Amino acid sequence: MTFTKSQALVFRKILGIGLLALALLGAVSLAMKDVPLALFGVHTTGIVKKVEVIQTSTSSKWERDGFGPKKAVSRSSHTTLMHMGFTTKEGREMLVKTTATFNTEAKVGDEHPMIYLSSKPETAKIYSAKQLWLPMGIGFIFVMVCGTIGFFFLKNSSRQAA
Repeated sequence: MTFTKSQALVFRKILGIGLLALALLGAVSLAMKDVPLALFGVHTTGIVKKVEVIQTSTSSKWERDGFGPKKAVSRSSHTTLMHMGFTTKEGREMLVKTTATFNTEAKVGDEHPMIYLSSKPETAKIYSAKQLWLPMGIGFIFVMVCGTIGFFFLKNSSRQAA
């Protein structure tokens, strides 16, 4: 399928607007959740009270072990949820459920540094590079890439239209 010049310009504009909207959505999400937590959060120590492993998907693959017949090997992916208990600086006992990202080890009784907003302690996260800073950094990169490419498409489509 080929586009005429005017159809290609409309497509680039729509693509540019869509990417800018995606970048804006990501920026708003970061500004409302992770950035205030990282900048204004209260630090404490949390204890893993319970660990849940949830199977998210399964797949099968035929593999051959040496020269023998092929066997079906099942693989699954899972998400680990940690129920973290901590005490706020006001003395309130809290229990929050957080996802163990990037293969964070989770065992009952483990202590992890926590960070929470005083106004919303139920949104606490583990304070570590894997749990807070790495996802936030990936979010910033996502916003910058989508914004830059979206702006590029809009700029070039308006230049070609003139």
